[in-house]
Formats: sequence, structure tokens, C-alpha cells
Amino acid sequence: MKFIIIFVLLTGGLANAKLIDKIAGIIDDNVITLSQINRVQKSLLVRKNIAPMIYEKSSFSNDEILNILVNKFLIRAKLTELGYAITDDQVESQIKGNEKRLNVDRSSLLKFLAEQNSTFGEYFETLREAIEYTYFVSRVISPMISVSDQDVKNYYFKQNAKDTRLSFKYTLIDYSISKAAVPHLEKGQLEEVIKQYRSNANLPSNFSSLSPSSLDDIGEEGLASDLKVLLKKTDEGSITAPIIIDGNYHAFYISKKDLVESEAFIKAKEKLREELSEIATKVESLTWLDREKNRHYIKLSL
Repeated sequence: MKFIIIFVLLTGGLANAKLIDKIAGIIDDNVITLSQINRVQKSLLVRKNIAPMIYEKSSFSNDEILNILVNKFLIRAKLTELGYAITDDQVESQIKGNEKRLNVDRSSLLKFLAEQNSTFGEYFETLREAIEYTYFVSRVISPMISVSDQDVKNYYFKQNAKDTRLSFKYTLIDYSISKAAVPHLEKGQLEEVIKQYRSNANLPSNFSSLSPSSLDDIGEEGLASDLKVLLKKTDEGSITAPIIIDGNYHAFYISKKDLVESEAFIKAKEKLREELSEIATKVESLTWLDREKNRHYIKLSL
């Protein structure tokens, strides 16, 4: 990482200039220095306890810390724009609430921070970051996130794909053609023909007898075991590999694949929804921050 050097003249002119810090980055009118990054590194354990949603890893490179500090200013600017600037009084109120909840006084807190190589000022500002991030997620990111019941079912299925107790209901389109009409079917050929047919309604001459039929609300009860396995391993919106039934090739387009809600799924449902929401929040937050950088003056590693 390259840095701009800031220096001050002490005595004896330029030859006796003493290095006091280095600029690691600039965002709008905020300067981020190497000493700030170093302080974050040295007080990382405390920061992880105060703001685990921001300092979530066990260690960070200097570049990663720099990015966290840039993101802090992006989030702060957005909250200010929305009228949610976090004041010193709000942070102090949160600290007092934490002290009461943990049954510690201010002197005990200061002693603990000193033992953890941190200061009250760092604790104060990290708590502000945590509060700002919470507001940012609730006011900016959460309204953009939606986790449907089907999303939860798909997530549950992926986590329990090998569980033979899982059961599905399907809405299918069965595309069939006589084996006599296509004696030598190549791998993937029928699936590609069906994709093209679904796109433009055209069929190659040797597949002109391909016949589609709709099958609604099909449960797994009564299905042949090989067909059950084929449908189970194929995603919604996809076409299965062909299977021979009564001398005909059949390939199924899965319009809908619904997990039948078992007792185990019902118990896990809300926890899975929370996990999916957390994943979506992280992804959407990163996307938002990358996009937001285009609205600000940012210079890094000059």
C-alpha cells in the first residue's frame, strides 16, 4: 500500500523534518491515516465485542480496515441525509444502558478497556459505528429485502437434500416422444429441443411428434422410484433428463416444486428465514456500499 506522507518541520529546516503520519485514504472531507488503521488493528478485540456486525472476522489486513473506515463515512453520510445522525447523547445513553445491564460502573469499564489495549474514546466511537450500522440496515437495506416462503423451502431442501423423508409436490409439463421416432437420442438432445420449443414453438422434423401435457399438483405418492429421484434432484424452472416410460421418452419441465411442510421444516422455518435474511442483508449491504462510492470523492492508497 502506498501512502502520501504528512510531515512537519521541527528545527533546522527541511533536513530535520520528522514524519508524524501517513494518509491512507480520503473520503469527501474526511482523512483516514495509517495511525488510525494501526489503532483499529490494536483494539480489534474490543471492537469485535462492540460491533461484531462490522468487525466480524478474527483478523483484517490494513486494506480491509481502510475499507471498513470508508464504509463508516458512507453510512454516516446516508443517515445524515435521511435525518438519522447519531448524537453523542445517544451514544452516552447506550453506554449507560450497557453499564446498568452488565452491572459495572464507569471506572470498571475504563479499567477493562485499558486491559484490552483500548480507550474510552475508541469504545465510544465504535459504539457509534454499531448504532449507525443498525440504523443503516433497518432504514436503508431491510426495505429492499424480501424472503419468501419458497425461498425458505428451497434453502431447507439444499441443507437437507440427502434426507429421504423430504417430500415435494410438483406442477409439471411432460414432454413425451416415442422411442421409435428417435431411435438414437444423444445426451442432452431432448432437453435442448424442449428449450427451443418453449422459446419459439419450433421443432426439428425428427421431433415433430413431441407431445406436451400439463400435470398439476402431483405428489410423490405413487410415482416410480426412478422418476421420484429424477424430479427431486431437478430444480424448479429446469428440465429433467429423459426417462423411458412405456416405450416413450419423457422429459419434465418443472414449473413449480413445493416442499411439503413436515413437522421438522415447520420447527426450523423461522430460524431459516432469519439466516436467509442475514445473508441477503450482507449481500445487499455490500452492493449498496459499492454503488454509493460513486456518489463521493474517494482516494485510497495515494
